[in-house]
Amino acid sequence: MEATLESSLEDPLRSFVRVLEKRDGTVLRLQQYGSGGVGCVVWDAAIVLSKYLETPEFSGDGAHALSRRSVLELGSGTGAVGLMAATLGADVVVTDLEELQDLLKMNISMNKHLVTGSVQAKGGRNRRLSFSTRLHTDGRLHIL
Repeated sequence: MEATLESSLEDPLRSFVRVLEKRDGTVLRLQQYGSGGVGCVVWDAAIVLSKYLETPEFSGDGAHALSRRSVLELGSGTGAVGLMAATLGADVVVTDLEELQDLLKMNISMNKHLVTGSVQAKGGRNRRLSFSTRLHTDGRLHIL
């Protein structure tokens, strides 16, 4: 498991990139901000959970456990865990406050070439999210 940092050339104190190497050798690049709230940086716990999602203990034998599954990540911050899930075949919605939407969308854009499922950012200030579930004929659970 490797996670390293890359400084932004424009302003190394304002932003930097956390590099998260996957088991297959590909690399997730996660933009972070040097200042701001707790959602502006990749937490160590997000790295640990992201790496766990790749393990045989989580996925078992055969197709990956997240393949074609729907995932909703609340309070995504940088979107690290949701992006990892999307690279493993999940259809992911990452959510957070309005001030983190640009960061989420930037990280989605920087890693879209690795996504084998889908990923989109939603949320905003004082926005109430309503959820209903439907089981489609293909057996997949969708959260709307």
